[in-house]
Amino acid sequence: MQPAIQQVIRALAEDGRAGAIGIAEHAVEAYLAGSPTEGDRALSRDILVRDLASLRGIAPHLAGFIGRVETFVATLAQPSLSRAA
Repeated sequence: MQPAIQQVIRALAEDGRAGAIGIAEHAVEAYLAGSPTEGDRALSRDILVRDLASLRGIAPHLAGFIGRVETFVATLAQPSLSRAA
């Protein structure tokens, strides 16, 4: 069984290695790719944002890293220019 996405993000944030944010972004993309429809992906994004906010409250020392992941998730919610046209 795989760990929950927020556990992966917390572990990466606490580890502090170079490239951790890139790995976290990849983990988020893989997590969202598991959703079969766009509606499911939107729901998964909302749940992830809620879980990240909760994690920020539990581990405020990780707020900078969590904020960067939240920003990345927000960019994924934006419609691409090719789809908007």
